[in-house]
Amino acid sequence: GIHQARLLLDEVELRNKAGMLQGTVGVEHTVDTFVGMANFKPTGITFLDSAAYQVAIHLEKTSFFSVSTHGTNDYTLLQYVNLRLVAIYDEDTDPTESEAENGDRSSRTNSTLAAHYLQVTFTLGTQYQPNQNSGIIPLDSVRVGKGEFYTSPESGFTHTCSLYTSNSPDFPRETFDSRLPQPDGSQSCAPRAVMCHSPPSTPDHFVAFNVPLGIDWLPSASASLASNVFLDMIVSVVDQEQIGVPNASPNAGAPPEQMKTTLTASISVVEGGINIFCDGITAKTDLKD
Repeated sequence: GIHQARLLLDEVELRNKAGMLQGTVGVEHTVDTFVGMANFKPTGITFLDSAAYQVAIHLEKTSFFSVSTHGTNDYTLLQYVNLRLVAIYDEDTDPTESEAENGDRSSRTNSTLAAHYLQVTFTLGTQYQPNQNSGIIPLDSVRVGKGEFYTSPESGFTHTCSLYTSNSPDFPRETFDSRLPQPDGSQSCAPRAVMCHSPPSTPDHFVAFNVPLGIDWLPSASASLASNVFLDMIVSVVDQEQIGVPNASPNAGAPPEQMKTTLTASISVVEGGINIFCDGITAKTDLKD
């Protein structure tokens, strides 16, 4: 006879015990594992037995998701939402090797005092454009935190864009900005990323927003999902199809074409899950190898 079963997989246990675990670009991680049946009565035919009591499984966990509107206008507001963690090292222009850079058979750029930031990307529905009054992402709405749980991050949530743009002493902006490309040509290995810039227009409906986190801000990587970065921010847009529509439903007292949503997202800090720039690595080998 044929038997069916529902298999529930625990993500933390998979991360700790899976045979193969690796991170990929745009995907938090992939897992290759198998399901075995402990109480299986062999048939005596090898290929039938192996197919029956051991089933291979390939899993992917991605951070892509969509945000839709509800009610009279049921459209996709945001889609392909993605988070990326980025670290920029201080470019190593010294040909000598310091003690902090030396390894057994290799040397690499010192990773301390790295600038960390979070890049948020998403696409807007075709009928939406940025709200020119508040900006597509009001900077005072951007909050970040870190820890194991969203409800109790280690140090609470910080309005990091407000601190960054106001040159607050609570944010190390001078050191942070020194990791970005400089006019004298230094740090040319770093991406030309502009922090806390809310785009005034989106001709291709694609939005990329960079949130500065700080210097050496990211927690240590964890295979058990105990290290996470949390993000809250408002996305404010104008529905072009609702402009001038008579008797349109009110939007909390605002014009009916104005739409807002709070985007809450998180990303786990895992080995191989951080995009690193200005990391130089040299290695050596001997003929006997």
